[in-house]
Amino acid sequence: MSHAHRAAARSASVSHMALGPSSVPPELEPILAGLVKQSFENIRSGAYREDEVFGDYADLNFLVRAVTFHEGKLLEAGLERIAALNPDLRVVQLAEPLPIVPAALELLERNDWATLEAIALPSEVFAKTSYMPDLVIVDRVARRAHILDVKRSLSSYPENKIKNLRRKMMASALAAGDVLYKQGLRGIEEIDVAIIDGSSEQSEPQRGIFALREVGDLFRLSYAGEAMLGLRRLFAQRVREEMRELCLRMAGVGDAPTPPRPTDFTDEAEDKAEADDQQDHDASGTTIPRIRVGFPRCLGAIDPAGRA
Repeated sequence: MSHAHRAAARSASVSHMALGPSSVPPELEPILAGLVKQSFENIRSGAYREDEVFGDYADLNFLVRAVTFHEGKLLEAGLERIAALNPDLRVVQLAEPLPIVPAALELLERNDWATLEAIALPSEVFAKTSYMPDLVIVDRVARRAHILDVKRSLSSYPENKIKNLRRKMMASALAAGDVLYKQGLRGIEEIDVAIIDGSSEQSEPQRGIFALREVGDLFRLSYAGEAMLGLRRLFAQRVREEMRELCLRMAGVGDAPTPPRPTDFTDEAEDKAEADDQQDHDASGTTIPRIRVGFPRCLGAIDPAGRA
């Protein structure tokens, strides 16, 4: 089957109707709200430092910097909790970073991404560099592993930095099948790499970039995108409350009424392969099925070459 036909078939197989209801399960709402609470507990526990440049505004600078860091961690935690609650998905804790073997870099340099989809490199070779994904999530039903890098926003990343990140992810994916196999995860037929834009400002599936609202399509969970957008709204509301209270204190203004804090996710969210027949062998002579690696094909046509 051609790449275009595979892409169309995958898109049809994960249509919103097939994925089921898109409403967030009630049991998930307090879990995600708890993540926001924990995030701000972590922010408050951070070590404050005086700053000669910001002076009396150092508290505000500290809050902004802490929020920027913890938002990305919050999004990772939200995706992990959503996946952990679904029996079809498994969050994989890697024993160590994925190796970026020299052969993978050479293959990426000389070949189109599409031609490498059925190649699986051994992981136990010398590698100077490595890559630790933010999350590795295995879909047991689809026999697919997702290597995810979660960013709070891609708008501040220059194009060359995104391209270098994608190249590292692609190179690590070529050896990831062997790593997962050695950790006891058998039967994986595909490995996808995806960069998640937490701001949902960018969506370029053909380049491996997905908006936060699209994670439901990646995981075959229709409510996941809405849940993650709701999590981010809760966090944003809490950030504004904290900044408002801090600014009032800095201005010497007494306590003022605080706007009501949202407690649920009922606000309307934003709009939202074949395996090679050949076999590889590990050092013990055990046969390892070849694994397709590439960008997720769930959101329509994918550039067969996967070019940056």
